[in-house]
Amino acid sequence: MTPSHQHYAIEDTTRSPQAHWLSNLLNGAYKLPEIEGKRGALFSNSVLEKYIEEEEKHDNFELTSGLNRSLRTLSSGEQKKALLSHLLQQKPDFIVLNNPYEALDKASVSVLKEELMSLSKSMPIVLIFNRQDDLLPVMTHVITFENTELKAVVPIENYSFKRSTFVFDKVIPSAITTYSNIPEVLIELKNVNVHYEDRSILKDINWTIKKKEFWHLIGPNGSGKTTLLSMIYGNNTKGYGQELYLFGQKKGSGESVWDIKQKIGYISPAMLELFKRSYTVEQMIISGFYDSIGLYQTPSTAQIRAAAQWMNVLNLSDQKNTSFLKLSPAVQRLILIARAMIKHPPLLILDEPLINVDDEGRALISTLINKIAKESETSILFVAHRDEANIHPDFIYELQPSSNGSVGIPK
Repeated sequence: MTPSHQHYAIEDTTRSPQAHWLSNLLNGAYKLPEIEGKRGALFSNSVLEKYIEEEEKHDNFELTSGLNRSLRTLSSGEQKKALLSHLLQQKPDFIVLNNPYEALDKASVSVLKEELMSLSKSMPIVLIFNRQDDLLPVMTHVITFENTELKAVVPIENYSFKRSTFVFDKVIPSAITTYSNIPEVLIELKNVNVHYEDRSILKDINWTIKKKEFWHLIGPNGSGKTTLLSMIYGNNTKGYGQELYLFGQKKGSGESVWDIKQKIGYISPAMLELFKRSYTVEQMIISGFYDSIGLYQTPSTAQIRAAAQWMNVLNLSDQKNTSFLKLSPAVQRLILIARAMIKHPPLLILDEPLINVDDEGRALISTLINKIAKESETSILFVAHRDEANIHPDFIYELQPSSNGSVGIPK
């Protein structure tokens, strides 16, 4: 079927930052059929965050006026639906979709794709993507930029997508940190229930994570994945008084949050917000020994050597003095994983480590995660909204929502 409009895809790369061309694109400054001289609307997480901020600071409920709810209380899928509806009410000539599926579960991605396919019949779509899987079948051309200049417009069937196979050929460094009294069962939840006011979040959760196991925690948005993680790693008070055991001790039986965090390596996309100062790659990795934001102590010779070995594994030895902030999102994630793993914790929690990275980055990070699972004694708890073909866990724990809260299904 021939599409009724031309629809453009733009691969989201660090080589051509959006800041150079996005505003020109939205203003119709480029010579593109159906786009030139026209006015576009931007659908993105950053636009959504601005509306959320506007609600919270100024009680301006522009996107949710008919819902009697704030954006913050909606699921990610509902938020994006409200934003899309609002943008279309402005009657733009075309719409620019900036990685529209990030932070959505499989069901929400499917619903949004259907909406966009329908929309493609009535207006041109420009889709900024970092995963080839996210492309709509109606896309006709791929655009590339060089700084602010439009470099090429290629029919999509002639575009060469990057395909890389990564091999980390150095062995994971051995541990220099030792832990005592680590039991075979690291995490155990027995009939754990969580309620917030009148809402049930988790129902009778039974789950055991043992030494050297690799788990993938899955479930739709709002199913309680974040709640579950915060009970294990954070200071979520919902864990107290329940049959929740962390490294052999019942939660709330006298251990401090610090005691628990010493035994867990942790990364999440939100962590990137913490590192705003210009720390070097070496400083970032060494700081994992101290769980600190930055490096404020003089490291030992053994710690410096361990960091050098990890940089060698990541093929970053020649960038040890490079600012962490200057590196691509994928390489930043590799460094955060090395930072979390440098003390060889009994448990490594990877909360959405592949979000907002391109296919090349996804392959790179997945390869490192699988390598850690194979070569270290650390158990891994990996969390992702979507199926990740390159990740090879031993087990899956799925949260399935019900009217009484999500139930857990080990697989």
